[in-house]
Amino acid sequence: MGAIAGIIILGLLMLIAAGIAAGAWARRAVEAAAGAGAVALLAAIGLVLLFAIGGEVPVPVNTTGVPQAFGTVSGAELGPGVHWTWQPWLSVTDIDETVQTTHYTGTIRIGGQQTAQANIRLKWQIRPQAADALFRQYANQGPLMATITSNVVLLTLESVVNNVMGDYDPITDVTDVANANGTQSLFTSFGPAILAQMRAAIGGEVSVLQLTMPNLAYTPQVESKLQAIQQAYADYAIAREDVQVNGEKARALRELGSPTLGQLIAQCITQDAASPGQCIPGAVAKLSLSQAPQG
Repeated sequence: MGAIAGIIILGLLMLIAAGIAAGAWARRAVEAAAGAGAVALLAAIGLVLLFAIGGEVPVPVNTTGVPQAFGTVSGAELGPGVHWTWQPWLSVTDIDETVQTTHYTGTIRIGGQQTAQANIRLKWQIRPQAADALFRQYANQGPLMATITSNVVLLTLESVVNNVMGDYDPITDVTDVANANGTQSLFTSFGPAILAQMRAAIGGEVSVLQLTMPNLAYTPQVESKLQAIQQAYADYAIAREDVQVNGEKARALRELGSPTLGQLIAQCITQDAASPGQCIPGAVAKLSLSQAPQG
């Protein structure tokens, strides 16, 4: 009996020890699981913050942002403001929509196998709806705005200017204006014509706002011809005025007839009010100028 009781007591002790060991193991398992859960939670929070902060994209005022991912355009254009894309791998290229001023100076062909130096200022701005297409066409060719200016605006402007002014002969134009008093120079029509053709050619991509073309610089040969024409017409105008003045003087003297000394002095003073003393006999008189031969 004593042996059986000892065995029973030993079995109970072993069961108690096993229970204690199982409880300790279970407690350690629960603690380990709780630690793993905390780590997972922190990892999840960090991942969310990474996507949120890394995916924040600010786009400046008057700018369209073109998003790209892995070498290709990704998604629609982004307007001004802060955008939460949740894509930290996304990059954005800003396309400036402010008004641009481009100064063009270049040699163009004009009529009569002549050349001239154009001097043009053009104001334009990119249309927001065209930003994506412009990016796709001209990205990776250098600074985007400079590439668009060169390949879209200036290239078109040069072509249009040569097309509009290809038959213009400045010598004929100046001669026509001089011959027909009040006629407007053909040159004044070129600015509006070039502006209209520019809008028709690239109006879907950029808004062409204003064009100014104050003058053309011609070759020395053309300039000398133009100056000669202008001088000839200026001399002609002076000659006509002299003829008219002389005719009026002759008519006045004919109406005066045989003037007396008093009449000559009065006429001299009227014609030379700044130096009336010279009209007095005995001075360096101009009376002889008023005496007309009788006929």
